[in-house]
Amino acid sequence: MAGRKSTAAEKDYRTNRVARLLSNGAVRSEVLQYAAAEWGVSVRTADTYIAAAREVLKADWDIDRRTFTAELLSQLASLQKEARKSNQPHVALGCINTAAKIAQLFS
Repeated sequence: MAGRKSTAAEKDYRTNRVARLLSNGAVRSEVLQYAAAEWGVSVRTADTYIAAAREVLKADWDIDRRTFTAELLSQLASLQKEARKSNQPHVALGCINTAAKIAQLFS
C-alpha cells in the first residue's frame, strides 16, 4: 500500500536536506537511513532525492573560475580580519598565504 504523495514543497525541502547531508560528507547508505527514519520513504524514493540533490550541488558550483576565485579571496580577507581582531596572527598569516597561493603570486 502506497503512502500519500509528498507536496512540491516537501520534495524541495527533502532535496535540499539531502544536498546538505551530502555536502557534509554523508554517503548513500546514511542518506537512505535518514530518509527512511525521517520521512518513511523507500530506497527508490530516497535515490530520487539523492539524484535531485546532486543536481542542486552541481548548480551551486556551476560558476566561472574568476568568480569563484574572487569569492574565495573575499572570504579569506574576511577571515584574516577576524583572526587579527581575535589576536590569532597565525590564522591571519594562513589566510594571507592561502590567498597568495590562490592568486598564484608564488611559484
